[in-house]
Amino acid sequence: MFDFDNIVVFLGRAVSDMLLNNLCEVFNSKLIEGKDKPLITCLEYIREYMMKRICNVIKVQKKCVGPLTPSATKIMEKNVNWASQYIVRWNGSDKYQVQGPWQDQHVVDMVERVCSCRKWELTGLPCKHVIAVLNDKADNREEVGELHTYAHRVHCLETWKAAYVYKVEPIKGRAMWPISEFLIKITPPLHKNQPGRPKKKRRRSAEEKS
Repeated sequence: MFDFDNIVVFLGRAVSDMLLNNLCEVFNSKLIEGKDKPLITCLEYIREYMMKRICNVIKVQKKCVGPLTPSATKIMEKNVNWASQYIVRWNGSDKYQVQGPWQDQHVVDMVERVCSCRKWELTGLPCKHVIAVLNDKADNREEVGELHTYAHRVHCLETWKAAYVYKVEPIKGRAMWPISEFLIKITPPLHKNQPGRPKKKRRRSAEEKS
């Protein structure tokens, strides 16, 4: 994201329209119990949590069917339902004018694979305007292929599974760990308790409070 003279420009490189850090906040909230422990114990808590988290995701992946992830599939289904309410006009080349019932009119370029609403470029999923164009092309007996082929590969189920190929290895108990040969003994840093009760809950944003 860049800001040129108060004009905010979002690049399509991230292939995501998520503007919040909720993923980090959820992960951080799961580690609260381990934060107050000594360093080694805290790291062990995080390692075991990651083992459990990866296994839970793999169990969900085994139940998934279809070429796209569950979240991408839900978005595509909504876009398919909305696309039926749009009127498509071809310009005789590679561009289409798509008009909707809510004064929603955009231009779709099927060669560049972009829409003027920019959702196709930003999210990597074909928006309702693009799907309306594909429906129009199919009605005119043009070869359009499967809808999921117009989605970016980051939304494919196989890509999601590939992200969880690497696992956290289990280890032996602490009693069986080898003793360090280094003569230097690392001592914990000096700690000074801050006044008041320590806060464990994250600070909520103004949008969440409303």
